[in-house]
Amino acid sequence: MPKRCTGPTPIALIVIFTLIISACGEVGAPPSSGRETGAAVVATDPEEAIMEIELNDFNVVMSAVMPAGRLTLRLANRGFQEHNLFFVVVESDSTVWEIERRLSPGERRIVTLDLEAGTYWAVCDVSGHEDKGMAWEFVVEETAPSESGS
Repeated sequence: MPKRCTGPTPIALIVIFTLIISACGEVGAPPSSGRETGAAVVATDPEEAIMEIELNDFNVVMSAVMPAGRLTLRLANRGFQEHNLFFVVVESDSTVWEIERRLSPGERRIVTLDLEAGTYWAVCDVSGHEDKGMAWEFVVEETAPSESGS
């Protein structure tokens, strides 16, 4: 007489496995916590630029050129570790801006600042992250005023 199977059937195992995988979501960065702090996303000043900056394990993803003047930075930590960010003027090696506190994995934050024309480094120095590639050189350029006809 054949042995009777008392465990789950292969189809039941496949269904359970599929449900577990689909509940995990996409592979990669942790999901956003939905937390947004700081100023509103909408720029009230037409001269103000909005720049996206992503902090990953272990790189900074942002534009290589930004306009001088008032900027709104939309920061997002897409990594699995905490990150911070500060801007250093390349010529003087002086810090001109630093985030108030570290961003947790999945956290988003909006900050507003003024930057003068020049060459800068964006750096995360949490636990040696800078040595692992979390430094990005970028240029802040004066924008030419729009001409209103001759």
